[in-house]
Amino acid sequence: MTDAALPVTGQAVERFVERYLKSLGAEIEKEGHKWSVTIPESTDTDLELDGATLEVTRDPNDVSEDVLAVSPRSPFVERVLEEAADRVPVGSLSLTGDQVDIELPPWITEGPADVVNRTFTPYYDRRALCVLFHVGIETVSEYQRKELRAVATDLNDNEERPQLAETYLALIENGHELSTGRAVGEQPFIDSLDAARAVVEDDISPLVRETRNRATRSAEVELDEYRQFVYQRRDELVGEIDNLTNRIQEITDRIDATSEQEQRVESLRRRKKLHAERDELRTEFDNLSSQIERDFSEKRQEIWDRHSLTVRIRPVTATVLSYERGDLDLQLELGETSVTKSYAYGVGVGVINEATCDQCGQQLTTKNSLTLEMDKTVGVDCCFR
Repeated sequence: MTDAALPVTGQAVERFVERYLKSLGAEIEKEGHKWSVTIPESTDTDLELDGATLEVTRDPNDVSEDVLAVSPRSPFVERVLEEAADRVPVGSLSLTGDQVDIELPPWITEGPADVVNRTFTPYYDRRALCVLFHVGIETVSEYQRKELRAVATDLNDNEERPQLAETYLALIENGHELSTGRAVGEQPFIDSLDAARAVVEDDISPLVRETRNRATRSAEVELDEYRQFVYQRRDELVGEIDNLTNRIQEITDRIDATSEQEQRVESLRRRKKLHAERDELRTEFDNLSSQIERDFSEKRQEIWDRHSLTVRIRPVTATVLSYERGDLDLQLELGETSVTKSYAYGVGVGVINEATCDQCGQQLTTKNSLTLEMDKTVGVDCCFR
């Protein structure tokens, strides 16, 4: 079980695209990995799919130009996600003990005790909201990363249910069909959606920081290169202007020293040309100095804007999951010792409450897994040495 939003696999993307197209009324004929799509003319979509050929592939660059690739991060799938995000279709799915196998937590399976019997007794149904989010992290200049992530949150308390998201994705990847939308109150839906979004935000925050740092470094490098170019050019202009001034003075001295008319005329012509060249360089120098004084902040802002980070988290589908909740009774054995324990359990969710050592109260984990001591369940790392 993971504490983070789950990246969605290529198979889940395939199922999502298929369900979305069918929700538009499209008919899909499959031949291997290729789909032929027919869509009614009255369908409200901008995807222009009627008569299109789609191909399920790992690499979107492997398909021919007239085929649309069904693959994570392919341009076509991105367009589907953008359109779906404006509609957020809601489906429903019921999970029962008959559909989903009972999953034992690693703090049991990794321990020395054997589970010789298990009984799940459902008492009531709980509902959760599983949302597929389209996550985009990009700068205009260099970096772009887009993907789908799944998050499940309980509609009662808005607590994240990571294993429920895993169960949902597994069912969808195996072709499990969703029912039509089940009624959910507006405020519970919004609250649960906000809680799920917060999970994604927390999950991608390290990636956002990394991308922002990279973009900042790129902006700083570009700004420094621009600054070096401007000041270097200004220094070059100073040198060129000084050189022309010296040449003009040399010609002036030559004019004053010669009495030949033809040489004086030629020198005057050359001096006039050098004056014009120096005036042009002085104009460029003045403009560059003004740019440094007045426009440098604008150039800096332009560079920062080009490297600014945009993060978009948009829901593309939402599924109301109804799951059985009750007690999971486990008979545990280790050698001659036998203990029966009862845990709050949800189908597709797993053991709900944190399990602790009966002796010291420390949390049971994969490292501090469950073992038996007399009639107690204790941790192998905390109370069983």
